[in-house]
Amino acid sequence: MTIGKRSKLTLTTPLEGKLTIVQMYARNIHTKYALIDILELEKSQFTFESSLILPTDNEIIYGFELIVANRKFHCEGCIDLVSKNKDIYLYKAAVQPNDYVEFELLYEINQLATLHNKEFARITKSYEADRYYDDVVVNYIC
Repeated sequence: MTIGKRSKLTLTTPLEGKLTIVQMYARNIHTKYALIDILELEKSQFTFESSLILPTDNEIIYGFELIVANRKFHCEGCIDLVSKNKDIYLYKAAVQPNDYVEFELLYEINQLATLHNKEFARITKSYEADRYYDDVVVNYIC
């Protein structure tokens, strides 16, 4: 799986996720899960951060559980290291959800995007420049 550049939803608040290793060098294994914070989301890839140093070999398949709008989505895929900042590692995961999960995940991403746009509009509306000048009255006496 390769990771390409596409339009993505950058989240203002990270989503919860769980990560496990499900296959390593063609052998099925199941590890305990680690918690991850998902920062950017798409239907077939997402960016997450973790304090763990994770192997990024293409022969290692990870299992992901995403929690979007209180719904759990399960998918599998590979990861690439994007950057390291102190003790936090930023990874990009390329996943292959089945058709049903992909459709449902796209729906939830669209709902999140709408919610984020409304929240952004509400916040920026409170910073309109005209509001500040309406309250200020200057009286010049010559």
